[in-house]
Amino acid sequence: MTASPATPPAAAAAPAPVPYSDWSARFEDWTEDLVEVFREVAESDEFILKSRVERLEAEVARRTGAAHAVAVAGGTGALTVTLAALGIGPGDEVVTPAFSFVSTASTVALRGATPVFADVEYDTAMLDVAATEAAVTDRTRALLPAYLFTESPRMGAFAALAARRGLHLVEDSAVALGAEVDGLPAGRHGTAGVYSFFPAKPAGGIGDAGMIVTDDAELARVARMLRNHGQPAGKRFHHELLGFNCRMDELTAGFLLRKLPHLDRLHARRREIAEVYEEGLRPLAPVVLPPPAGFAGRSVYTYVVRAQERDALRAHLAAEGIGTTVYYPRPLHLQPAFAHLGHGPGDFPVAERLCREALALPLHPDMAPGAPERVVAAVRRFCTAGR
Repeated sequence: MTASPATPPAAAAAPAPVPYSDWSARFEDWTEDLVEVFREVAESDEFILKSRVERLEAEVARRTGAAHAVAVAGGTGALTVTLAALGIGPGDEVVTPAFSFVSTASTVALRGATPVFADVEYDTAMLDVAATEAAVTDRTRALLPAYLFTESPRMGAFAALAARRGLHLVEDSAVALGAEVDGLPAGRHGTAGVYSFFPAKPAGGIGDAGMIVTDDAELARVARMLRNHGQPAGKRFHHELLGFNCRMDELTAGFLLRKLPHLDRLHARRREIAEVYEEGLRPLAPVVLPPPAGFAGRSVYTYVVRAQERDALRAHLAAEGIGTTVYYPRPLHLQPAFAHLGHGPGDFPVAERLCREALALPLHPDMAPGAPERVVAAVRRFCTAGR
């Protein structure tokens, strides 16, 4: 009898990839809510700035303790409307970080004012308080620090600086609804704060949307007009100001009303993942430097490490099926859009260094079980491969 050939061993299955965003997983649990909200709005006669928007404004005001919440079309729109409501324009200066998303500077420039860049802290990537104070002149009208990644600016110190110098303090707390810093909710330390509901944000919705929070009744009144073509409430086609089309729609508001009750849970899961990264990556310093530890109270938006061999690390992770993103490849002072300000390489060295070293690892509440640990193991392999 002829023996049958041995069956070759089955090849080990390749591990599932770890996408950076993984939108299908992130919206999987919200499918029924999305369908119901679309049906509700479609069957109503409310589409923009109606009852759902008003309810969302009330909920954000309640959650943050703000006297006023003004819904707008996006986080960038929230900054634009806020600066316009404050009357910031030509001849004015606003101090803002050289390392940030473009909105913190572009909204200033589009008002005809001058964004004055200041450098950031290397460990946190947050606007440096001392550098900010050094940048203040007699033309400065406002300070505009931004929350990034897992970090919060030193808002208590910025509030004290703004009070001492008689300046507005506008918090770009776009990623931080639900966080707390220096004993107050993010966005509540100064003249106004803003939040973004862009889908990637911790409080993300189903499109662009944003919110302004303030205790200043006049700022809120003007912001409500500016977001809607300069029209006062209830006076359609009567334009007291030159405003914007910066209105939140009812679909977005309806979905956010369903999601916000879960925000604390979603924040907690993000912090859990950040703790996995912290525990696994801290021993790898200085090859890879994690952000400062201690995530209690923080809004963990993205988990950004620093690595001198950032591009090699990113290629290594990509080869293992792990997605990453670079925040940010070029600092604001070296962007072509701000060439008119006359800055050059070396003007803000910490911002420039972060642009060479920063790398965001996957982090969102719906990551598959074991995925954060797999990312840690892949980073470890990079750090120990002949280094």
